[in-house]
Amino acid sequence: MSAEPDPGAFRPPRFDVQIEDEPNGITLHVSGELDLVSEPQLNQALEQASPRPTTIDLSELAFMDSTGLRSLLGAARTYPGLKLRGPLQPPVQRLLELTQTLAILPFNDA
Repeated sequence: MSAEPDPGAFRPPRFDVQIEDEPNGITLHVSGELDLVSEPQLNQALEQASPRPTTIDLSELAFMDSTGLRSLLGAARTYPGLKLRGPLQPPVQRLLELTQTLAILPFNDA
């Protein structure tokens, strides 16, 4: 057996959340792919940020599926005052536009 990973083997999508403490609240910088596998990481970061005003920066998010969308909508209900910030990557923008989420959640296309 080799300790080296098989280059053709499946690797879960990379997702990362960086928490930035700012004078007017917390900014969560998310990057990678927000889906069923990574949703718990976002939820954990949101719990850490609470009860401070929170902004989720989506500018480095490359992909989001319906699980990620549900997570954002649920977070908006759980954490009043939650804001989203961009600019958005095309796949994420398309999902948020098709579902009219940008009309529901406060969004700033910085």
